[in-house]
Parts: sequence; C-alpha cells; structure tokens
Amino acid sequence: MKNEEGSNKDKSPAPQDKALGYQKRMFPVDILTEYPNNQGSADLQLIINARDGKDYAVKKPSDGKGKVPASELLCYELAYRVTIPTPNYAFINLSEGGTGFGSLWEGGVKKITQMHEVMQILDQKIKINNLKTFLSRLYAFDIFVNNEDRHWGNYLWRQSFDNSFIALAFDFSRACFETGHDGFEALHPASNTQGSFMLINLTLNYDRSEAVACLDALAKISTEDVEEILENMPADWMTKRERKSYIDWWGSNARLDRINAIKGRI
Repeated sequence: MKNEEGSNKDKSPAPQDKALGYQKRMFPVDILTEYPNNQGSADLQLIINARDGKDYAVKKPSDGKGKVPASELLCYELAYRVTIPTPNYAFINLSEGGTGFGSLWEGGVKKITQMHEVMQILDQKIKINNLKTFLSRLYAFDIFVNNEDRHWGNYLWRQSFDNSFIALAFDFSRACFETGHDGFEALHPASNTQGSFMLINLTLNYDRSEAVACLDALAKISTEDVEEILENMPADWMTKRERKSYIDWWGSNARLDRINAIKGRI
C-alpha cells in the first residue's frame, strides 16, 4: 500500500508542469499541393494545401529580411495572450527544405480592399462584433510590435451568428524582428498602420481605454512565457543568440519603458 507521499492521487500539478502544458508542442505538416499566388500580395509568395487537409498562407525564412516567420509566430502568440483574434497556424515542411509559418486559410471569411467596403464596416452598416474594442486593441498591439503595414487587406472578417461577423488580424510580416522590435516605424505618419488608424479614429471607432488595456496586458506577459514561445520556434528562424537577446529585452525595463512611451503617443 502506497503512503500518502508516494501517491499521485489528487496531486496538483507543479507550476512548471502548468507552464509546459500551456506551451504549444507543434510538429510541421507536409505540403500536398502548392497553389499559384494570385492574391496580389507582395509579402505572400506561397499558398498550400497540407497533409492535414487544410489550406495555409505560408511565409518562409527566405522572405523579407529573413525574420518573417519568427515575427509571425511571436505576434500570433502574443495576440492570443492579449485577446486579439487571429487565424490558427501551423508549421509547414517546405518542399525546398526548412520550415515555414502557415496561417490557416479561413473559410467563410471576407477580405476587403475596396474603400466602400471599408466604410460599410466602419460606419457599422455591416455588423462586426466588438468592432471598436478589436480595432483599438489591435492598434496598440501593432505599435508595440512595430507593425508598420496594417492596411485594410490585413484584416479578415469571418461570418458568425445572426449574419454578424468576427474580426481577425493576420499578416505580421513587417513587424517585430523584421522592422526592429524596439523601433517606432509603425507610428510614422506615412505608414500603412497610421493611414488605417486615421480612418478608424475619424469614424469614432477608437477607444483609447481599450488600447491602454491591451498595453497593460502586454506588460503582464512573463519572460518565461516569451521564452517558451521562442523555444518552440523552428531552429532555422532565429539563432540562439537572437532569441536570448529578445528574451533579455523582454525581461528588462526597456520593454516597460516602451509600453509607457506608447501610452503617451496613442
């Protein structure tokens, strides 16, 4: 008969077990079919159907300055932690070798680029659940990760209950490790992010309190959580030195100083 100390009955998981359970353990999926890219996007070069039966928009380590997949992964994971909806994602085994970042090609979604469609949404002629909250939090998030390219083609609108839509954010190709995680290119008046925000603000779809709440949520994400995200990243996306440098920055006062500086500029 086991004594109480040797029994696993009603044993609560240790904190480190909880952390490991929270981390995504992902295995890359193989490509079955590659589709021609006719989406008109300079940043998207590959659309595929994978062995898991799903279609993905894929970003490769050879895209941009070499840090596009790393930026996508970090931003998707951070967005999840501060309640900003994004598509699901997977790691993709590329046909030429290496691993890509695959953003799930969502069914039942609208992707808009025409300005009259944008205005229908911003004027609430199309019902988007929690639109102001979503746009406000995403704006603060984009500034934090230095995403300079939040244009109207980088939103998805997924049909939901009662003919309403849910907003999703995708495409962080020009953010974070690509643009410099400590820069402020996303605040430049000529950036696509500021061009979009100008219209959001003019149509009264910006709530600063939600933007600040998003920044506060980012401030609360632990260094250990970010370390887990980067540890789960394929080895060819960032060197160990680059990962350590970012983890050290996350745990420093520089990150909190950045958050406070952004609060003064949004």
